[in-house]
Amino acid sequence: MPVIRYFIRKWVKSQPLSAERQRILQQKVPLFRKLPGHYKERLQEHLKILLHEKYFEGCGGLQLTEDMKVIVGAYASVLILEETADYYGDLQSILIYPDDYVAPVNQETEGGFIEEGFENRKGEYWQAGVIVLSWQDIESQLFGEERGSGLNLIIHEFSHFLDDRYGLTAGIDLDGKTLRDDEWTNIIAKAYRDLRFTRKSSFLDRYGAENPAEFFSVATELFFERPERLLQENKKLYTLLEKFYRLDPIRWK
Repeated sequence: MPVIRYFIRKWVKSQPLSAERQRILQQKVPLFRKLPGHYKERLQEHLKILLHEKYFEGCGGLQLTEDMKVIVGAYASVLILEETADYYGDLQSILIYPDDYVAPVNQETEGGFIEEGFENRKGEYWQAGVIVLSWQDIESQLFGEERGSGLNLIIHEFSHFLDDRYGLTAGIDLDGKTLRDDEWTNIIAKAYRDLRFTRKSSFLDRYGAENPAEFFSVATELFFERPERLLQENKKLYTLLEKFYRLDPIRWK
């Protein structure tokens, strides 16, 4: 880390969090209220850094508010409470749309041709250093009809960043076959295959069956939002995520 960045971050963390931002954390970040005291303090330090370093932009006519920035920054901070990942160092911008947005897609047909089209998306992580989010979906998951479902779009997209940074699912192909032999890869791959190829009841969102990267992010959502459900379904997977994040959300009451 450049020396100047180190001192800037040290100064930013030393500044008090405004009363308005503290109010937003208490009233509009349900997970924050569950955190033990020392993690609440650490999250606030991380939040200061993210709000200082990342560029937040409202898109598609959305009027960006302080509430939106704090809520997104707070949930992003939860993932790095025990390992900062350089505060998502390669991430530059966080774009927030009012609801689902249309994104261009290219798909290869069985004949080997590339078809161009568009699809609606709730959010995505771009390796170019951008995370895109739908505010309507965030609100629904935190305060609306999807509350308590175990879904969290912010956690989902920021965990994609961690997956990309550390190559967490790089050893698993689309069919769930392992390309390397280690505990992490084997446990993730088996859980992914179970979701993709079996129809047994699962607390994990079916979107995780799309590919290993989506599975990791779906599992991370459930780990933080409904940890007791993940532990009930797959103790090995829960323990694996507990070791990676060095956190045990099931103890947060």
